Order: sequence, then structure tokens, then C-alpha cells
Amino acid sequence: MNTLLNVIFSIVSFLVVLGILVLIHELGHYVAGRLQGFAVEAFSIGFGPKLWEHRGKYNLLQVRWLLLGGYVKFVDESGETAQDGAVWNGPGAPFMTKKRWKRFLVMLMGAAFNVLLAYGLFAGLAMKGWDESVFRNQKAVIGWVAPELPAAKAGVRAGDLIDSIDGRHISNWEEARNAIYLNQQPYTLIVKRNGAKISMPITPKVETVYHQPVGEIGVFPAFLPVIGSLLKGSPAFRAGLKPGDRIISVDGETFKYWGQLRRALVKGGGRIRRFVVERKGAKLSFSIKPEWNKRVKRFMVGIGPALTVWIRYPFPSNLAKAWRVVMEQSTLAFRTIQRLIERKLSLKALSGPVSIAYITGRVARTGLYNFLMLLGIISLQLGIFNLLPIPGLDGGQILVLLIEGTARRDLPAGIKDKIIMTGFVLVILLISVITLLDVTKFIH
Repeated sequence: MNTLLNVIFSIVSFLVVLGILVLIHELGHYVAGRLQGFAVEAFSIGFGPKLWEHRGKYNLLQVRWLLLGGYVKFVDESGETAQDGAVWNGPGAPFMTKKRWKRFLVMLMGAAFNVLLAYGLFAGLAMKGWDESVFRNQKAVIGWVAPELPAAKAGVRAGDLIDSIDGRHISNWEEARNAIYLNQQPYTLIVKRNGAKISMPITPKVETVYHQPVGEIGVFPAFLPVIGSLLKGSPAFRAGLKPGDRIISVDGETFKYWGQLRRALVKGGGRIRRFVVERKGAKLSFSIKPEWNKRVKRFMVGIGPALTVWIRYPFPSNLAKAWRVVMEQSTLAFRTIQRLIERKLSLKALSGPVSIAYITGRVARTGLYNFLMLLGIISLQLGIFNLLPIPGLDGGQILVLLIEGTARRDLPAGIKDKIIMTGFVLVILLISVITLLDVTKFIH
């Protein structure tokens, strides 16, 4: 019963997010069109048969059954009216009678509204506070190398400084972690050791975290085994461990770094573990039996390191913070696209509707703050995706407009329709493949 309720909650959360993002995106097209005097035939949320329709002052307002998108239908968008010589008598002017740069703005503003929504959410959340990674200002010096994983086999040692991963320079541990997770095909790792640069070929191990594949090579920062967070109701929480406790040993095995502790706990299974911690100068012992976590599919005690610090950004510093987040997330999205094109990243690494619904449901349960954060991230990614120069997407139509601008004439309506339809079919096929791969992540 709980599983069914969780599924329903995730689906509802996903539909709420999707509905908001589609509305904002199409509103961008609509507002840009209306402000420039374009004639609009219909503003629709969803595809397929009509669920609801209302005739407004300027156009039809519609809701359709398949809530996986939406559209703004401009009069004469395909150019057929202009060719047939028909006259539009409603408010506004037909699409193809407008100047090309105005049509360009209409196509651009859908994605722009998604980006603006993300920026606004990030700016608002930054005023409340932001979890800043402690790794952002920490050089990528390796504190511990897991002996059984690829980095150790390649010859990486504790004390090495990560200089670059797959040709990309690394400035801090935040960049190193993102690059390691993203790279799931063989690549070259360059480290600095005693002033010299050493190049090593690495074949990462692909692990699964919350049903998503991530690269892992087994290098960890010099991060002390101090508890930063406990999952409420977890075995560690019930046993009496507290944030700030420094873990000295588990089953007699001592740890210098958190990475060592993590690998030991992952390998330990569900047997009772004997923890010795230091709290305010005193040593305390706890017997803790890990419990199976269905989401991550392994036994867990429910502890985590202090990976972030909470920082508030008052106005106007919140605006600069929001801009940095937009740029960082955009860079990460473009790197992902680049690696897909270079075939260094599998399509399995992408999140389809099933994964997004799963993640949205989990995040929604943690509160409004995290839900709005996720909404902003997905909105930004949707905006970037729509600007890809693929026929059928906004970016494809923008590309056609640029070609027409260079040629100083419009392409025949029939050719444009075929280009858009071909692109639309390719997009549907791509989404279908990603969805199919997405489902396989949850089958086992």
C-alpha cells in the first residue's frame, strides 16, 4: 500500500512540475507574440483530444488530455495563408507577415521564460539560504584511494593533486566530483605528485545511485570521519549517534578519512557493527545494526558527513548568486550534451520521465524549499534542451530562421513542414528510447 501511495505521490508531483514548466514556456511564446502584434489562434496546455476549451478575447484557451507539453498556435505559422492569399480578419497579424527578427524573438522567448523562472527561483531561495559545498574552496588533493577501485589500479596515491580529468582542468573537489560522476567511459587522469605531472589511463566503474548511473574511480578528499547529518529514525539515530561525533573505529578498524569509513560500511552488509566515537573528549561505544534501504539498494546506518555549510545571501548579493548557479548548471548541461555527442556518455545517464517523476516525488517529500530548487533546475534544463538546433524544437525553428535570414528569403512552406515533422518524429523517438532505458533502471 505504501509503495502504491509513493508512486501516486511521485506521479502527481511530476505532473505539477511539468504543468508549471509547460505553462511558463508557452507563456513566453504567447507574451512575445501578443506584445508584437501576432495573431494567436490557440493557447494549449497538453496534446491530443481537448479536455477543456474557452474562447477568450484574442484566442482559444485549451487544455488537452496528454499533459506532456503544450503549444501556442499562431495564425499562418506554416505560411499556407500567405501563399493562398487568404485574409486574416481577427486581432493581430498572421505569423508570416511579421518581420523575421520578430518571429525569432517569439521562438526564443519560450526557453527564455524557463531560464528566467529558474533564475527567479534561485534568487529567492538564496535569500532564505543556500547549502554551499565545502569542497568548492578545497583543492582536489586526494586523501584516500580505495584499494579495489580503478584509481588504485592505475597507480593513484594519497596526496596526489588532481590536475585534469579527460582534458578538463580541475580547480577544486567540487569540479573533481562532478567530472568523476559524469565520465563513465575510459579517460585520462592527470595528477601532480612532488611537482611533476603524471598521466594515467582510467576505466571508471559505473555505479548506481538512486537508479542513476554515475562514474566511480575510488578517490576521496581528506575529509575527517565526523558525522554531519543523521537520517531521522535511522539505526544510527535510534542508537544515539549525534552530529559532530567523530568516528574512531568500526569493529576495531580505525579510519582517517570519511571515504575509508564509507567503503567499510558499504561492504559490511547487515551484520551488527560496533562503533566507537569521540564526543566532547569522551569515547562512547554503540552497537548498530544496518537496515536495508530499498531506494539505494544497500544496508545503511543513516549517517552522512558535513558536506555543506548554510549561507544566506541578502539582496542584492542573491542576484549574483543566482546568476552563478545558472551558469554552473548550464555548463554542466552543455558538458553532458558534448559527452553524448562524443559517445563518452551513455543515454542511460539521462533522466527520462520515470526518473524525473521518481526524483520529484522524493524531493517533494523533503519540503517546499527543495521542491522549488528542483523546479528551477529542471526549468533551466528544459530551456537549454529546447534551444538545441533540432527540427521540431524551438532551436530547430530558430536555425531555420537564421538560414532564411542569411538567404534573405523564406523557405517554401512545404519544405519547412517536412523539416519540422521529421525533427518532431526524431525527438519522439529519442524520448521513447530514453524512457525505455529509464524504465529498465527500475525493473530490478
